[in-house]
Amino acid sequence: MFFIELWNRVGRMGRRLETLIAQWRAGTLPKARVQKSQAGEQKDRAPRTHLCFPQGRGWLLARVPNISQMIGPLEQLLTQEECVRFLAEVPAARKIVGVLERMLIVPPGKPAPKMKREVVWPPAAWLEAVRQAGMHIGPTGRVEWN
Repeated sequence: MFFIELWNRVGRMGRRLETLIAQWRAGTLPKARVQKSQAGEQKDRAPRTHLCFPQGRGWLLARVPNISQMIGPLEQLLTQEECVRFLAEVPAARKIVGVLERMLIVPPGKPAPKMKREVVWPPAAWLEAVRQAGMHIGPTGRVEWN
């Protein structure tokens, strides 16, 4: 479920960036709107459940090691003159690219994050079966008779 939600989010960000680039090149960017806060106005609305993504830098690299092939071209793209001008002129694009940078790019001098995996061995059902059989787990992890 995590990767489906992640793929959908990145896809939406990509489509939004493509739209902003096309509008910027055509000179038809809409003016920034200021929206009135709706805090506390819609109390009867049910909260939408959504998946929360990590906030640290380079967190996606720990979960998808093969993504490192895409980081170099992204860093190179972000240093090109046209891209720098685009990001300076379009705050919405700057926000989207900032999220992508946090997902993918680890700051220089910092180690790449490692994913902490939950200990799943031995499973609880297996331990129960071993106990019922009158056995135990020895110091080397082998099943031994009591």
